[in-house]
Amino acid sequence: MGNLSALTEREKEVYELLCQGLMDKEIGAKLSLSLETVKKHNKNIYMKLGVRNRVEAVLTAHQQGRLAS
Repeated sequence: MGNLSALTEREKEVYELLCQGLMDKEIGAKLSLSLETVKKHNKNIYMKLGVRNRVEAVLTAHQQGRLAS
């Protein structure tokens, strides 16, 4: 699993909202980003964390203690 410190500040913001269960459209609205920009951030997050999808990304956050049990 990748290191969260590799994420940019914006990617960390997107990742936090992703982990809270928000959908891409909701993340975009909350951060004033287009849907395509959110998808690009997600792709970068997955690559940097070494995961394939949203579920694995959230699991990584849980394993690294970023989410409550």
